[in-house]
Amino acid sequence: MKLWNRIRQALLQNPSQTLCERNAAMTYKELAAFAERFAKRLKGERCCAILCRSEMAAAMGLLSCFAAGVTAVPLSLRYGEAHCRKILDFISPSCLVTDTYGELTVTYFGEAKYIRPKAHPALIMCTSGTTGTPKGVMLSEENLLANVQAIAAYFNIGKADTVLIARPLYHCAVLTGELLTGLVKGSRIVFYSQAFQPSEILKQLRENKITVFCATPTLLDMLARFLRKTDPIRTLKHIAVSGECLSDAVGKRIASAFPDAALYHVYGLTEASPRVSFLPPPLFREFPSFVGKPLDGVSVKLCTSDGSPVEAGETGILWVRGGNVMLGYYNDPAQTEKVLQNGWLCTGDLAERNEEGLLRVKGRSDDLIIRAGMNIYPQEIESALKEDPRVREVMAYGMPHPLLGTQIGMKISGAFSSVEEVKALCGKILPPYQIPARIELTDKLPKNGSGKLIRRKAHDGV
Repeated sequence: MKLWNRIRQALLQNPSQTLCERNAAMTYKELAAFAERFAKRLKGERCCAILCRSEMAAAMGLLSCFAAGVTAVPLSLRYGEAHCRKILDFISPSCLVTDTYGELTVTYFGEAKYIRPKAHPALIMCTSGTTGTPKGVMLSEENLLANVQAIAAYFNIGKADTVLIARPLYHCAVLTGELLTGLVKGSRIVFYSQAFQPSEILKQLRENKITVFCATPTLLDMLARFLRKTDPIRTLKHIAVSGECLSDAVGKRIASAFPDAALYHVYGLTEASPRVSFLPPPLFREFPSFVGKPLDGVSVKLCTSDGSPVEAGETGILWVRGGNVMLGYYNDPAQTEKVLQNGWLCTGDLAERNEEGLLRVKGRSDDLIIRAGMNIYPQEIESALKEDPRVREVMAYGMPHPLLGTQIGMKISGAFSSVEEVKALCGKILPPYQIPARIELTDKLPKNGSGKLIRRKAHDGV
């Protein structure tokens, strides 16, 4: 149990440091003792799902699984019961840790169908469960340790910092990049488990004197707009931006809204535990849309679909190699073989590298729109429109047409009175081949439990 030993060491090195949520609080020393005590109830179990309303309780259950050497499967009620049930049916764990009655309890399943993999995963992180069959990303203790160590090496936080965790631990970026890294660095941790509301997040940041906050560009842009009407948050010293492609316009708004914070633009995916690269704060204001260079111990390459390398400035499929790359997908050797080749992980993301060697992720290869032979990246359209201050949120997508082939659709929210206004804006700033054939005004776009736009729902009903 190398992972638990490392975490336990960090907890006992900072015994009086605290983590809290609302009126509940405990010290690192108390957390270590609880995890080892609760782990005794999990010993011998093959796989344990964690489904808690409180993210602090979820963290306690997660660490207990690490202490017991039991594979953990984090879930989140913020995605709905049907989503959680789909994952439970898919993994079929041998037990479930919940906080339904106010304290952590264990429910044991007598007919679990979980199949123990050859290599023991510390975690199975499920993705794509809302739109189809979940994919269970298996991460080993070594994967997590390698990633936490690499993040801790560049993320300049410490014992004097307070981290606000406002997203579910169901997300690997939150679990690894915030919780585990925060514990290893000895920081105070504050959990916020309610649904995302910009005003409430700002209240948490102020009242708890938060110095470290990690969020998606969408979430941070919303906070930036709220902050235009109020005083800046001077306590924030470190902000990590991840989860979506960041446009220059949104990056500049975030930088303006948080002038006292060091801004890290980071990139990753669950299959890489998740962190792959980071842009150091001194470069953020010059290159906000870039995700920097790989972490220590991580290698990347950009290739065409046939595996040929691409030159600087050209777009290619991003591949990753390192100790952070997953064991594979749970009970899915065919899909594992498809994305893991000779030690390299195919991310499925399209990216480019500039002359300085900095990476910029342009979007998912399966989101690419090919219209009349032209390659169109939805994020390029979105980034151009976000330069206009009237635009709050926007999402472009491809939609089939029986006669004209693939066309561009777009959903947009902002200070517009009609679709005609949006059409006029598109005609002014977009090249003809990028102008949407269909435009829909909406109050807000669909988001997941962490405030990230759900791109695959953008074209529902077209």
